[in-house]
Amino acid sequence: DIFAGMDFMLRGCGRSIKHCEYFYLTKGRDLGFNAVMGFFSKISSGTGEQILTRQMFRLSQVLPLPESLSFHYAHAGYYMTQAFISLSMPITVSTWLLVLVAGCEDSFQAYIN
Repeated sequence: DIFAGMDFMLRGCGRSIKHCEYFYLTKGRDLGFNAVMGFFSKISSGTGEQILTRQMFRLSQVLPLPESLSFHYAHAGYYMTQAFISLSMPITVSTWLLVLVAGCEDSFQAYIN
């Protein structure tokens, strides 16, 4: 549980958690578009709930900068980065369309020569 890990980081008193990786094999699951989108919406809504907790606020105050940035990017920052990437293309295209419609490209010729 992520909240148990955050509480341990805040109240662990310098102790560490031993992580053991186990492979658990089960039968195959349905990998249709709706099933995958349902899983990702479940994960992203859980990340949104994590942002609202006081453990996240306290961890951002306690952790050093490199650990804080990696913790942020591994959780909520991933979704914010994906949102910025998906918004960057329409903004770029609309900006270039505004430049073309306004006829500003003639004034740019002065900078080329």
